[in-house]
Amino acid sequence: MGNVAASGGYYIAVGADKIFAEPTTITGSIGVFGTIPNIHELAGDIGINAEQVGTNKNSVDYSLFEPMSDEFRNVVQEGVEQTYETFLQRVSQGRGISMAEADSMAQGRVWSGVDAKRLGLVDELGNLEDAIAEAAKLANLKEYGIKKFPKYKSGFERLLENMAGAGAKTKSKIIEEEIGTEAYSILKEVKSAMEQKGIQARMPFVLDIK
Repeated sequence: MGNVAASGGYYIAVGADKIFAEPTTITGSIGVFGTIPNIHELAGDIGINAEQVGTNKNSVDYSLFEPMSDEFRNVVQEGVEQTYETFLQRVSQGRGISMAEADSMAQGRVWSGVDAKRLGLVDELGNLEDAIAEAAKLANLKEYGIKKFPKYKSGFERLLENMAGAGAKTKSKIIEEEIGTEAYSILKEVKSAMEQKGIQARMPFVLDIK
């Protein structure tokens, strides 16, 4: 785990055979919260009224303009608690601890990598190279290669691409200025037709909607 692997990051990591974290990695945040935007009071203060049309009694629950009902609030709360329970189960299974132990380190709190190791949330302190070496060891690999994704282009490569794009655009512009916009449009249509492969079924006209 790198700089930050909290909440969703830790959820993904916790199923691994072995977890590495750097000493300063922000980890943990084993918790769940839900937010439902609502501007009912604000809309009333500034004189905005929205009429709601629904197909069932729950249709307007997510409306920005209707006050949240106790029933809907309970449904949202139940969903949050179920998701939190699932998170605790993943931590319990992944770290080989009880649900109560997982909960004692959870509740949305965050830890440094050092504290996470002390608590048993991670196995070792180390960087990415350490984790890769351990993965190779677990896979019984003595020789292996590394590919980094996504592949980022250097500043020089991006410059060349931009120059090529600018050159192509300038060339097209020059041709259009020389033969006129209408003739250039016809030229593009002819070129497009010539580049097509196989049997073609084409209209004897070009539909141009403006």
